[in-house]
Amino acid sequence: MKILHTSDWHLGQHFMGKSRRDEHKAFIDWLLALVDKASIDAVIIAGDVFDTGSPPSYAREMYHQLVLDMKARQCQLVIVAGNHDSVSMLNESKSLLTYLDTQVSSQANLEDIESHVIPLKNKQGDIAAWVCAVPYLRPKDVMQSIAGQSEQEKKLSLLQRIGDFYQQVYDAAGEKNQALKTPVPIIGTGHLTAVGGQVSESVRDLYVGTLEALPTSVFPAFDYLALGHIHRAQPINKSGRFRYSGSPIPLSFDELGRDKTVVIVDTDLLGEDAFVADLFAEPADPVQLVTIPNFQPMASLKGNLKEVINQISTLPLTEDKTLWLEVTVMADDYLSDVHKRLLEVIDNKPIELLRVMRRSAQEKKSEGFEARKTLSELTVGDVFEQSLKTNLELEEDESKTLTDLFNACLVELEEHQQGHCQDDESTQEEQS
Repeated sequence: MKILHTSDWHLGQHFMGKSRRDEHKAFIDWLLALVDKASIDAVIIAGDVFDTGSPPSYAREMYHQLVLDMKARQCQLVIVAGNHDSVSMLNESKSLLTYLDTQVSSQANLEDIESHVIPLKNKQGDIAAWVCAVPYLRPKDVMQSIAGQSEQEKKLSLLQRIGDFYQQVYDAAGEKNQALKTPVPIIGTGHLTAVGGQVSESVRDLYVGTLEALPTSVFPAFDYLALGHIHRAQPINKSGRFRYSGSPIPLSFDELGRDKTVVIVDTDLLGEDAFVADLFAEPADPVQLVTIPNFQPMASLKGNLKEVINQISTLPLTEDKTLWLEVTVMADDYLSDVHKRLLEVIDNKPIELLRVMRRSAQEKKSEGFEARKTLSELTVGDVFEQSLKTNLELEEDESKTLTDLFNACLVELEEHQQGHCQDDESTQEEQS
């Protein structure tokens, strides 16, 4: 069977005062056409269906119409809640939607682990995959607060509880799988930040103050892991079978420049023992990325005022679509008429200026950083490397010496942390 993985629709989002209604409508129409064309058997939405817990009525209408459209195509729909979604709102229609082949996982249920295991059936009505439908896991859903715990202890405890929950759901799916004549792939879901994932400006931090990102070792050996929360499509393991589908439309200007995608997973190709008719043929990839069309022209320009004006003149424009524009003017001196000058330049053009920012020209020294890149996207080594590049007074030999010293410090720090963790484990064992 074929499963389509998508996430982070954020229905109802307002972007700098602009509604995304038309974009979402165009995307859903495109998605339904793809379901027909590619003979998709099931669709998984890995969280953040809505942008807020109280979405506008048109967003709810889109949601329920999607369920009806999927039912008409005999395409199963699995929806897991994200951190933007309201548990109570999703639960309002959850029971009713099960009669329309739509399964909603809104909240972790420790008392009924099996409720998170959903069978997906092929066109013949046979079970072709199990979905471990794990929604966004709020700390209060999987653990109890213990008085006197340090931040490090809370972090380790939450990591352990999340890992335990995933393993319990996976084990439940494994037991069901053993009851079948032929085992089928087990698909996982998640709405969280995994180590290695590159976030964007529109992504809200999770587990603030306790746990920023989860290592891939937390997850069981899923045949495929459908992740949501990060809006840039990307894999988080070498095989590419643990991945973020990314949002279907750019939810911030810093998401421009990369294709938006959905993922199609062919479960017949997931098994390692899949039959190969031609031994000399290239092995078929069970994971296929499909690029989503751009439904709303957007652009982000950066440079001094003259450079930006020249860039505006080269923008690809169409009369039937208004381009949304963000401008960053690089200037050390205060320019009082920047906004006015830009409005004069775009006058009579299908362009709407949504944001103007001014940055110091000195920032050109650090162009190695992506625009508005946050520390959560960078390793410690990345920060150090970029810091060296911005210091123009350092000679090559000096940079090499500093890099060697820095790496030595990292090794020493890592060894110290490992020793500290081992001491903590020993202490806990003695106390128990």
